[in-house]
Amino acid sequence: MTDISVSPAKLTGFAAACLEKLGLAAADARLVAESLVQSNLRGVDSHGIVRLPHYASRLRNGTVKARPNISAERTGRSTAMVEGDAGMGQLVAARAMHEAIALAKETGVGAVGARNSSHCGACAYFVELAVKAGMVGMALTHTDSIMVPPGMKNIFLGSNPIAFGAPGGAEPPVIIDMSTTHAAWGKVIVARQEGKPIPPDWGVDASGKPTTDATQVVGLAPTGAHKGYALALMIEILCAHLTGVPFATHVTKMYGELDKPRNLGHFMLALDLARFTDPAAFRSQLDLFVREIRAQPPADPSRPPLAPGDPERLTSARRTKDGIPLPDNLLAELNALASSLGVPPM
Repeated sequence: MTDISVSPAKLTGFAAACLEKLGLAAADARLVAESLVQSNLRGVDSHGIVRLPHYASRLRNGTVKARPNISAERTGRSTAMVEGDAGMGQLVAARAMHEAIALAKETGVGAVGARNSSHCGACAYFVELAVKAGMVGMALTHTDSIMVPPGMKNIFLGSNPIAFGAPGGAEPPVIIDMSTTHAAWGKVIVARQEGKPIPPDWGVDASGKPTTDATQVVGLAPTGAHKGYALALMIEILCAHLTGVPFATHVTKMYGELDKPRNLGHFMLALDLARFTDPAAFRSQLDLFVREIRAQPPADPSRPPLAPGDPERLTSARRTKDGIPLPDNLLAELNALASSLGVPPM
């Protein structure tokens, strides 16, 4: 299996063209395409362009609407609820974060829930919206059940990711995006596609035992054992119970129930720095913080300390220059999709 490098601009244009053919408005198609390619740039290939064929399947069968009527209702001075109308998750989540930012500009804090959404991709994209507005942002979403919590044999909770972003000054912003399982399910999918083994602490097989065979994984292990389980539970409460959508094992499966809408929930938070401290002082102190992290004596001289988010930032810089590597089997799948839509292949 070989990798073929594609420029970010070309990949974004390709994805946007496919999504337009699938019925999305041009601006919406561009937003979704940019969110996918941003994930690839950051090295999070599990949430990148690999998801496009799946999105196409759901757009074609109508379980995700290409032209949803996404709306927002303000429920308080600092709160709002977004109705996603079964639209693309990226569009729903972005709307929710924009609402949170608008509220934070008015009151200092914006807390927004979203319901009736679908898979929104990597949450880093949404906290970066807050960071670009000069705010601290948090983005949470839940997923269908894939985690096997401590003491259980069967899957119960999702991989329920959490993302955080804070603006720096001279230094790049701090962007953190992580699942509450030791690995995201999308990484198992990539390992399956590439025919590669996985670490033994990623997932378990049908008997509940750890496995290195990606094709045998039926559930994922929480990161930090009971601590990851507790974090996933917290996110489930904020994204499902607070928004009134199905929870845990009641959530429609992303791949196993293609004939049913997802009805996922998200939770977005934006904080205006000026309501808490001097923004310039915050940025300056955050710059000093990350510099001190990187200046710490390394345990391994060949691997200097990095701040959270640094690996993704460095990967993004490299892939922006050299292109995004796509396995030949994924490229073939994408070109087959393009052919069926009348879009020029890559």
